[in-house]
Amino acid sequence: MGTRSLTRIIPRQEGLAYDKAHKRPELALVNIYQQYDGYPEYMAVEYAKWLKDLNIGNGISGNPELNKFANGPGCFAAQFIKHFKDRPGGLYLSPIDDDYGWADYIYTLFPKEGEETYMSVYDVLLDLVIFVGKPDAALKKYDGKIEWEK
Repeated sequence: MGTRSLTRIIPRQEGLAYDKAHKRPELALVNIYQQYDGYPEYMAVEYAKWLKDLNIGNGISGNPELNKFANGPGCFAAQFIKHFKDRPGGLYLSPIDDDYGWADYIYTLFPKEGEETYMSVYDVLLDLVIFVGKPDAALKKYDGKIEWEK
């Protein structure tokens, strides 16, 4: 059985605390169900690697490096799905509601134009937000924590 997770993309906004956003699914642009590998030592690391050099702006002027640029939060959400959905199964768009289903973790990404994207990780079983921060902090906390069997 896999470690299931939900990922929500909620544009950063005044008055919404990072550690409370998992309780505000109605604010999400998308709700994404991941059927396996949802544990932070994998999923938070993969998200952080993708987020690390991504810039978010408003309008495509000048000469941005297009594979590292999103034109606002909606473009960010679409690119996120394009990047992580590479084959049938595994990752699904799901109705936006507050039913966690079988999810063990809820990841919330907070894109904002001109700023680095924050991420929170909520452990459903512990009923506790176990991480809030930027991509570099997620990599520092979780990257290299998996010991693969040989």
